[in-house]
Amino acid sequence: MVKRRDPKATNLNRVKTEPTAEQVEAFASGVDGGDQKNGPVILNPNEPRKFKTISVPFNEYEYDQLMKGTKLSARTKLNFVRYAMLKLSKELQEQND
Repeated sequence: MVKRRDPKATNLNRVKTEPTAEQVEAFASGVDGGDQKNGPVILNPNEPRKFKTISVPFNEYEYDQLMKGTKLSARTKLNFVRYAMLKLSKELQEQND
């Protein structure tokens, strides 16, 4: 059975006001991106890793190479992959500059 709910008495006494022209303009410019600053975004390399997650499938050879590299470098598998990615990215950026 459906329970019927009656509105509270305080909601009946409220008067709805129309937004002012300034409020309408502020809302509209916010929707269009008018209040956003288009400055450069500064990224923190020490920020917690909560932005994106990827799953990387390996074949047996690649996984074996990953394990050998982690043992030689005394790094975890994830740290080894991150380090290699950052190192290669930096080298490629230096070549293009």
